[in-house]
Amino acid sequence: MSAETSPTDSAAPPRRSTFESLAIKNYRLYFVGQGVSLIGTWLQAAAVRWLVYEQTGSADRLGVIETANLLPGLVVGLFAGAISDRVAPRAMILAMELGQMVCAFTLAGLVSLGTITFWQMAAILATARICVSFELPSRHVFLYDLVGPRSLTNAIALNAGLFNATRVIGPALAGVSFAILGAAGCFTLNALSYLAAIASVLAIRIAPRPPRERVARGAAMSDVIAGLAYLRGEPRVSGHLALMGFFGLAGMGYEAMMPVFSRTILGFDIGGYTVLLASGGAGATLGALTVARMGDGVRKERMVAYGILCFASFLLAASFLPYWSPRGWPPLIRLGCGVVCLFGAWFGAAFFYSSTQTLIQLAIPAALRGRIMGVWMVVFSGSVPLGALWTGRAASLWGICPVMTFSALVCLATGVGLLVVQRWRGDLSRRSPGLPVVAPAPDASG
Repeated sequence: MSAETSPTDSAAPPRRSTFESLAIKNYRLYFVGQGVSLIGTWLQAAAVRWLVYEQTGSADRLGVIETANLLPGLVVGLFAGAISDRVAPRAMILAMELGQMVCAFTLAGLVSLGTITFWQMAAILATARICVSFELPSRHVFLYDLVGPRSLTNAIALNAGLFNATRVIGPALAGVSFAILGAAGCFTLNALSYLAAIASVLAIRIAPRPPRERVARGAAMSDVIAGLAYLRGEPRVSGHLALMGFFGLAGMGYEAMMPVFSRTILGFDIGGYTVLLASGGAGATLGALTVARMGDGVRKERMVAYGILCFASFLLAASFLPYWSPRGWPPLIRLGCGVVCLFGAWFGAAFFYSSTQTLIQLAIPAALRGRIMGVWMVVFSGSVPLGALWTGRAASLWGICPVMTFSALVCLATGVGLLVVQRWRGDLSRRSPGLPVVAPAPDASG
């Protein structure tokens, strides 16, 4: 196969559009392979939650399984980011995809034999998450290699759109597959989906990176320290990371409680549960594509605040659903109300995450991209499962709706506070036009 053109060559269209990154062949291959793999990922995630809730009937256990599925990234994320700045991204991605495929086949085998226990499931999911934690920083480095700085904002938003579009297809397939093939069939389909991701990465052709020096003893730790030192001197980047951590802790724990919400609030089993997940995926897709369409010309700091406000407003509406959509209404109308609420909540969440990630990626130098995105992985992998853990515990004590109300109000207050601070800073800069403007960090690779 001939060498692929560079990310900045004439293959990219001269005008900006929502799908401009797809004009790059390498990115198209990556996009398709990831799409197939992510459908399997969401299919398995939906099946795992429903299997746990069906076997235990416990909101607490849902929080624990979500923690096992994400928290290991908190432990290894910093070192994974440091290593990704030294190891060829393609090699790391392929190795970790194979590891996740083995975990999915193991889960399918144990479930089909009927010997799976809750803690075995948690251990397998934790192992798979360690693979993801090593893979994701390398994916961010690889993405930059595929599209270059000009199309990076668009590619990030399209990746977020793909991530969330597959949330529509995966849960929908989970409902059908769970009924026909059972949980083991869902896990087998996920394992097979990794073959598409592996094949797409093998098919990509890009110019080889310069040889990297051999990692000396203690070098990974020194790289981690260098990344943290950079963050200490960049309050804007560290502030966005802190805000993302807060949002995961305060707001996103509700996602793990969707089986409880579906059965106890709406009165639906796995069919309604998967419809709710699919509606959230559709909203998140639209949110990410909206960010992609806006491009670089819109102040993303304000978009971050708007995303939180949108999320909080619709989550608040969902938490009050038993009061404005009483049980006397037809079940399908009540389900439709839940669908609208989750669609809006996930639109806001994706709008927030896509804008925040773009701000971080554009601000950091290329030489530190893996390390800083490793910190991003730590923040995400720590905040969301901890949010699920406290949400599950609180929901078991006080009910799911009061906990969702609390989360929504905290996020609503934060969004309003962000807008006030941004307005104050804007007024200050207009009164002091000589203040320096912070520009995106230059590409350290030259």
